[in-house]
Amino acid sequence: MWNRRYAIPLLTGWFLFMAAPRAQAQSLHVPPRQYLITVHYDLGMHCTGFDLSYCCILPPYNSILAQIVKTAGHPGELPVLLTEADLQERGWILWYEHENNTYSEGPKMLYWNVPVDVNGDGDLRDPNDSFANAYWSHLFTYEERPLRYMPYPTGKLTKRYLGRDLSIPQDHGPTGKPMSHGKLDYTGPDGTVLYTVTNDGMSETPLVLAMRSYWEALGLPLTAFYDGSIGNIREAREELLRPYQKAVVSLARWLDGNGDGIPQKSEVRIETDPRSREPVTFFGTNPIDVPGCDKCHASERANGKTYTLWKKEYLFWRNTFPNTTDYYASIKAASISLLEIHDRKHGTDFLAHYDPDNRTGASVTRLGRPPVRCQDCHADNIIGQLKSAKTAEGRPVSSLSAAIHLSHLRSVPDPDAHGRTASCQGCHPAHKQSGSLLEFPLGPSGHFKGGDIRNYRGGCFLGRDVHSNPAAKRVLGTRSHLNAIGRWLKDNVMADGRGLYCTNCHNLASRLLYKADTLKQVLTLEGRTLRNRSLEEILAAFRKMENGRYRDFSVEDFFDPKVTKTNARAVAAVWQDPPSDPYRVVDDGGDYWLAAGEPKCADCHEPPFVENMGGLYAPIDQVEKFSLMRYSKGHHGISCQSCHQSMHGMHPVAATGADPVTLEQARQLNPDGHVGPLRCGTCHVVDAEGVPTVFTPAMEAKFLKERFPTRYERAVAYAHTRRTHEELHGPGK
Repeated sequence: MWNRRYAIPLLTGWFLFMAAPRAQAQSLHVPPRQYLITVHYDLGMHCTGFDLSYCCILPPYNSILAQIVKTAGHPGELPVLLTEADLQERGWILWYEHENNTYSEGPKMLYWNVPVDVNGDGDLRDPNDSFANAYWSHLFTYEERPLRYMPYPTGKLTKRYLGRDLSIPQDHGPTGKPMSHGKLDYTGPDGTVLYTVTNDGMSETPLVLAMRSYWEALGLPLTAFYDGSIGNIREAREELLRPYQKAVVSLARWLDGNGDGIPQKSEVRIETDPRSREPVTFFGTNPIDVPGCDKCHASERANGKTYTLWKKEYLFWRNTFPNTTDYYASIKAASISLLEIHDRKHGTDFLAHYDPDNRTGASVTRLGRPPVRCQDCHADNIIGQLKSAKTAEGRPVSSLSAAIHLSHLRSVPDPDAHGRTASCQGCHPAHKQSGSLLEFPLGPSGHFKGGDIRNYRGGCFLGRDVHSNPAAKRVLGTRSHLNAIGRWLKDNVMADGRGLYCTNCHNLASRLLYKADTLKQVLTLEGRTLRNRSLEEILAAFRKMENGRYRDFSVEDFFDPKVTKTNARAVAAVWQDPPSDPYRVVDDGGDYWLAAGEPKCADCHEPPFVENMGGLYAPIDQVEKFSLMRYSKGHHGISCQSCHQSMHGMHPVAATGADPVTLEQARQLNPDGHVGPLRCGTCHVVDAEGVPTVFTPAMEAKFLKERFPTRYERAVAYAHTRRTHEELHGPGK
């Protein structure tokens, strides 16, 4: 249907094409859609259990993040990022849902149905009395300005605690968004903010959960099971896990028929794109998987002959309920194993009221107490718990990340054929969308199957991300622009065609690089940094840092650390390296995991293919340091993840790997069906070389042909430089 609102730009574009010489008109390509929505997650893969009745290391927390672009319609037009005001002017919203995944609790998850006395009144009948509400009750917002920075000047303010004052409804995230069938919120100039306290137990600090000027639905309790795949949670089978869930976002018109201010599916009509005549609907990957704890902890691999309660727990579920699968019974048994080992080694009393011989048929829990929330003792940046409990000597208990990784590296280093620890891929999610377990790296008894761990192409990173995709170089068709470290990894790790492994990024070198940075500008590396030095200079500097603590580390120890059956020193060093300010002062969780010390694109790549300057989202990132990729934008407000997808699953994902959804997403967004990253022609009118018509010779002249041999590469480099002053220099510079 003809729409007068679009008459001027469409007619202008038509006139320019008609006025241009025929050869030029034929060589220009207009984006096939007037509206484009990029959809992604912010962590690359979330890892959580689905039965949380005994204990929880990581709660369910998947997010949908999006940007919407009005693409160019003629050679002189620039694409525009649309804001909340743009959509409100037209009566539009961004409507989201998960394909074939609209609920979790009950058949697919035990979380809300696990009773916990949230307000401590001794009564479990209050509406909020569930583990789902208890988990987030340390976080708060201000009633006067919900989910934003506190008002200033402050005056008298009212704190509202999640789970206590603000109930989290079933199948909703902690900020109140439904798992499916809801509208995305616009974060505006603050981002989405919740508050926590620092490790003194009193001082308040903000946690920016979604970056500024973005569309989001945060913390959704997504599981890896499709709707209807299991009728009862005890029927769960590992082969039914589908880690790469599809989040669908549409541009829609909402008519609030009942006036309640809450969009209902019946009140929403998807808009039709005036250019393509198709629904304005796009999808992205929302990855969620279940860790492999059961492989070792529901077998003698972790328990040996010492710990035996897991066997009784397994048999209880298998023998009491006829429809209980081996997988579900193993999940329950693994939880008891974890708690028994912890009690024995650390003097806790998690199983003090557990009776393994009680056969009364409890359908939820036999623990005799509320489930164990690991963060009650261990600080954990992921959920904003910055304070640890104290040891008998008065020292903070180690952070949850450090405690788990170090204990497993000591117990099960599992070196592969090249000495890399197989435990990363064994413990973290390693399932495939097909349901096949053939490439899962651990056998039924929890032992590594052997060989090169990179050949087990399933899960969070391996056989998925561009850095582990053997075909990436051929598919990308552009240079990688590597610094000295990137070139070493290319020559010494990637040369065999199998790609990088987890420990090639999550290593000591990444932490030391960030500690050495005192930057003034990210695109020129102005300031103090090691990133533009030779490999020899970098190694020499590393060996002097931390009072010479790493003086005898080899180049492999820094960039490709290995383990043996008795020694995992180089791999463990990342968890033992002393934290730096400000985290050392305010956060017992250290400065890794949702903090500035995580790996960076800038660790291996040269500018302009690096993150923004930190400081915009303090304390999660720091001034004079690189920000995280999840908080970086590189092209007039377009985020890095909008074009590249989330870390661990960046375009182009392997065509024969574990993740077909991200592959389909890139083909959906790129007009030529390319597997990603997004090309200029997705949003711009481009010429036959794929270069935007607005890319002038003056813009091109800034980039040396020796570094960027094609016009397309020079255009891509230019796009990465078009950042705001704050993104280049940090706030207040």
